[in-house]
Amino acid sequence: MVSSFTLSSSARLAFIGLSYIYIVKFIDTLWHGVFANPAVSFVIVSLNILAGITQFLFFYKLKSSTLDNGIFFGIAGWTGMIGSLITILPKMLALSVLLQFYFSFNLLEESQLIAVLSPWLGSVVLLCCCLLFSLLTVKSWGNKTRAFLLGAIGYMILAVTFSMLVVNFFSGSQVNWQDGEISTSVKYFTISASLSFFCIAYFYAGFFGDNGDIGNESR
Repeated sequence: MVSSFTLSSSARLAFIGLSYIYIVKFIDTLWHGVFANPAVSFVIVSLNILAGITQFLFFYKLKSSTLDNGIFFGIAGWTGMIGSLITILPKMLALSVLLQFYFSFNLLEESQLIAVLSPWLGSVVLLCCCLLFSLLTVKSWGNKTRAFLLGAIGYMILAVTFSMLVVNFFSGSQVNWQDGEISTSVKYFTISASLSFFCIAYFYAGFFGDNGDIGNESR
């Protein structure tokens, strides 16, 4: 089934998934608790996981499109896959919290730490992925290089945001991780999340109409 997806179609799915995550977090920030109902939360978190999978699928297809371009392209591709998998971890933890509502089982003692560190680590790894691809394609400057640079900017904004939250966590500040991610102020979320969303959305959009070899782009 995965083989039936092209780089272009996976980019469109990842774009939809990214948009879903942004809209849900934006609504939850403006009207915190609007998804508090367990059944609603289960649907929201399950779709969040699905959205994360679409982003993993994109980086998988991106890696597949660079198989013949050398070891550094392969490293960049694997970096993207690993980073996208890391970002799914807090969503899985959020789902486990919701399942605990129905079934009794103990969470890992390190679950809160994982929920705090995973978004930061995932954004840093994805930042490295986009930077690597930017460096590897800069000689044949084109649409893909611009897309990778915008992606790097978007993930850098996320990395800075999550770095601040990690510092707050280790300094003893109260952390709200029930939804699998950490809440921020309305003002800061609006600015940082919106900027990162538009940059990363442009990154995915840069692959909408092309299934060609990334390394051989000459436009």
